[in-house]
Amino acid sequence: MRSRWFVNLLLLILVIALGALMRRELEQEREVVTLTGLAPESIQEISIERSGHPVIRLVQGVDGWRMEAPYRAPAEAGRISQLVGIAATGVQRSFPKSGSAERLGLNADSLRLTLNDLILSFGDLEPSSQLRYVAIGEQVHLIGDGYYHHLIASAEDYVDRKLLPAGFLASAGTLDGRPLTSAQLAELKQLAAADVMPLGSELIGRLLSLDSEDTKQSLRFLVSADGRLWSRLDLRLRYLLAAPPAWAVAEAATESDVGDLPAGDLDP
Repeated sequence: MRSRWFVNLLLLILVIALGALMRRELEQEREVVTLTGLAPESIQEISIERSGHPVIRLVQGVDGWRMEAPYRAPAEAGRISQLVGIAATGVQRSFPKSGSAERLGLNADSLRLTLNDLILSFGDLEPSSQLRYVAIGEQVHLIGDGYYHHLIASAEDYVDRKLLPAGFLASAGTLDGRPLTSAQLAELKQLAAADVMPLGSELIGRLLSLDSEDTKQSLRFLVSADGRLWSRLDLRLRYLLAAPPAWAVAEAATESDVGDLPAGDLDP
């Protein structure tokens, strides 16, 4: 009787052990292997290199994200936050690169993303699954393609849409020499562009000058007659507003544009 009880106890222990082992294996299968092992919040530097396009370089500092190339301007933090999520995206399958790189679209002209010091090279889509090939070192990984549109975005898409940089509090300003009111200066703080474009060769507009007592900084824009295009020569960028302030729209009977201003007239 005692031996039967002992055998039953051993069987019970074996069943419990097997159950625990199976549960552990299932949990391991459910664990998502991430692409880089980097936490998105640990990323301080980003560069995007595409054949035929300027390198985009983004750096996080104490004041937030800034673009260092091809423009030196505040960067769009929201878009960068979405981009760095790729560091923790799940990997569907991995295999050695070996001799398959060219066949997968992974060559010298591949799009390259550098997160801190880690280089990711992007290849073609896998035809059946529509997953993207990504090479890191000598390994190729298959991931979802939800981040690729950020990688092929223009440099201007990564520029902060706000007209005034963070911390710039306009204390005085003029539009074609006429002083702006405190209400008009306050309205500038809320202005954000619907789109940012490279500054072309046509430099036409009314000169808007702003001064900040806090930072001892001055800003100058060329504002188009309809108040929608705000150009900054120091950044080589043009901001397009969806809805300009009423006071920034020229009165045809009294206002005239300033044409062909030399670049030096707006240098900081």
